[in-house]
Amino acid sequence: MGKGVDMTKILVRVDGSCMPNPGKMAIGVVVYRDGELISKVNEIVGVGTNNMAEYHAVIRGLEEVKDMLADQIEFYCDSQLLVKQLNKQFKVKNPKIILLYQKIQELLEQIKPPVFFVWNRREENHLADSLARKLLIKEEQNQRAMASNDLEVMVDGNNYLVKNQKSQKVYHVNLEIPECDCYDFQNHCKEWNLECKHIVAVRKYLKMKEQQSEKPKEENKRIEILILSKMVSQRVWQEILNRLNLEKKLPMDIDFPCQSKEGIESQIAQADVIVGGELTEKDLLIAKKLKLFQIPFAGIDKQDLRVFQKFPQTAVCNTHANHHAVSEHAFALLLALTKKIIPYDHDLRNGKWHGFVSQEPTMQLYGKNIGIIGLGAIGLEIAKKALAFGMNVYAIKRRVQKEGLVQKEYGLTFLGTPGELDYVVENSDFIILAVPLTPKTENMFDDRLFRKMKGKYLVNIGRGRVVNEEALYYYLKNGYLAGAAIDTWYQYPDKNHPEKYPSQYPIHELDNVILSPHNAGYTDQAIEENISSVYQNILKIFNGERPDNQVNLSEGY
Repeated sequence: MGKGVDMTKILVRVDGSCMPNPGKMAIGVVVYRDGELISKVNEIVGVGTNNMAEYHAVIRGLEEVKDMLADQIEFYCDSQLLVKQLNKQFKVKNPKIILLYQKIQELLEQIKPPVFFVWNRREENHLADSLARKLLIKEEQNQRAMASNDLEVMVDGNNYLVKNQKSQKVYHVNLEIPECDCYDFQNHCKEWNLECKHIVAVRKYLKMKEQQSEKPKEENKRIEILILSKMVSQRVWQEILNRLNLEKKLPMDIDFPCQSKEGIESQIAQADVIVGGELTEKDLLIAKKLKLFQIPFAGIDKQDLRVFQKFPQTAVCNTHANHHAVSEHAFALLLALTKKIIPYDHDLRNGKWHGFVSQEPTMQLYGKNIGIIGLGAIGLEIAKKALAFGMNVYAIKRRVQKEGLVQKEYGLTFLGTPGELDYVVENSDFIILAVPLTPKTENMFDDRLFRKMKGKYLVNIGRGRVVNEEALYYYLKNGYLAGAAIDTWYQYPDKNHPEKYPSQYPIHELDNVILSPHNAGYTDQAIEENISSVYQNILKIFNGERPDNQVNLSEGY
């Protein structure tokens, strides 16, 4: 730096919190320059313990100040253990903390001014603490609001009975206090000033009753459904929807797109529900009645979700009804890959033998480690099948509601959040991708991760662009990856090009790859299950209820 430049002192107060402990983690970061507040950050950062949350807070604080000019940077934290570990007085032993500790060391190498870590009492760190806690409380209340959708409310005098449809347990709610006899209210909600999902369900119930009493009865009410999806023929859509409607006799009119521009615009203007297609902001400005845009399968990356943020009256939903079909296909690919079914079949047709004759054993799945990236509806079904094969399951899930719960319930060896992706990759023999395509997952598997996958196998039934196309080709061509089986691609046929290679790179020429034409979810039963899921949401919209599988527009899935 040149002479005469005034340098400054940066003070960072950080705090991490989790609820309950161990549970969902949030962080608060407050940055001061020469005593003046210049930045405040709070974020939800996954699931873990208080100590893990404190480490995440330090990481976020370092990222916030790494490019700032200063004589020195001081970090104030109320965790004595963390401060002593970062000052190298105590050794880090927890495997999960080691990864976070290493990330901090990487960031410290990028920062020019000296960084000091100082212990400070919580009461002197109240702003960072309150930032983390406020976000946790908001997140927890949102989770309870979503969970309340599966509850049935009954009136019991001045009190209410709330029934859980899955467990069939009944809880008692008194709104005057308010109070509930559930475990969550007694052990968590009181401490954090929250309302449990049963109280939330009662409030929703009363609001719905109030709205119903105020709403004038509509005679001859019908619901207009416009099917833009080309998943199956118009005849199949009509046939299955009408068959599903035999019991409920929903007064619905099913339309398919007109050929003319004026005709389709008129249909969009009249539609209560649109199924499939890709809507623009212009379409949504016309669609004054639209209550539901239903994507009839899991993948939503073709639709620009940002346009819906201006139209909150329209729910955007997808469906996960094909999870059995896709998980079966994923395992079929894995078995074909490891047992070399396709090349051995090809060779045997030409008289060439493998196996005992050539002393070439194939791989056994029993006892091997499988990494499932994305433990949603599909990922969970893959995990169940892997466990049936006697495999050890390592998995990554975007959010883990309660640490250890899913892991113990299904017998997983390890369940972590995206920050632990490297750990899962390093410990897995086979890796199956089952995540949606979002800004956060695009190119998730790149050159850096592939360097950790020597001799491993990759199966992708998520989306093509989750894997960097060039890196995939390079590591397969050079034999660094043992093999890959891919169902989701980078290039697809269209009207002008009905035949098209699935990648701009000649992946189709490699003999350690199995190619599948994105048909994992396209089975006889899955088609009907998807349309049934669409029908159930149409029914909910007609009855004024919240539809299932509503997409988070900001997150992209």
